[in-house]
Amino acid sequence: MSFFKRNTDEIILSWFGQREEDSFSIFNLHAPTHVEKLLREESSSFIQYITKEIVGNDSALSKELEEWSQLIAKNRVDDGTSIEKVMEQFAIFRGIYSRYLTVFISENRPIFDDGELFSIIDKYHFIFDKIIQTFVVSYQTYYEGRLDTQRGLINELSAPVIILTKGIGILPLIGDIDTSRAKYILEYSLQQCMDKGIEHLVLDLSAVPIVDTMVAQKLFSLVETLKLIGVETIVTGIKPTIAQTAVHLGLDFNTINVQSTLATALKNLGYTIQGKS
Repeated sequence: MSFFKRNTDEIILSWFGQREEDSFSIFNLHAPTHVEKLLREESSSFIQYITKEIVGNDSALSKELEEWSQLIAKNRVDDGTSIEKVMEQFAIFRGIYSRYLTVFISENRPIFDDGELFSIIDKYHFIFDKIIQTFVVSYQTYYEGRLDTQRGLINELSAPVIILTKGIGILPLIGDIDTSRAKYILEYSLQQCMDKGIEHLVLDLSAVPIVDTMVAQKLFSLVETLKLIGVETIVTGIKPTIAQTAVHLGLDFNTINVQSTLATALKNLGYTIQGKS
């Protein structure tokens, strides 16, 4: 429809005019120039695609609009805009476009019969609903993917194998360990030990307050698995609560080298800790 092509800039300006101050949103009233340019490009494409869809004969959402919804979802996840704020803007833009659609119908009333008018209106709402549905699903997918990536980075930082010297390293575990983190520690520590050529690993639990039965089993499995790849493990800093959990599970520590403190383990490996004189 040439009507919407002529009024695209006006529609976008009308939408921009309803923005509010919000420094935590890309839709901020005082957004920088490059952000406004991006929003103009996104909304201009949207007007073009949805108008083309309304006058078309297809009943399903077009590939262009589907890809547009997915792209917007990814962009909003990347720039940190919450889904609630995006939905607010969808509602505002929907109202503005609806008003212009009403004007278009009024100006061209003689061209359409009642059936065609109702069809245009119904199709407009159907398309908008499908766009929102596609956006929400895509947003959730991208958001969960980003969370998984961040969890991986956090887990990687929370299970560092620190090299002391050739063949000797320390794995200091800090804070609560749930089943998910324990699984990652098992997988990532094995890989680190192989990559770094570790032959002796000190697993220090002195900063771990408590572990449940599943986590205790995972840690025990780590020691046993490290043994299979030729890494001798020394476990230090076991708290009474952790020891009780291990005994309750019937875990056999007779085959595991357990030392009371990290300092003791390092001393047995040939290291001495000297205080400042």
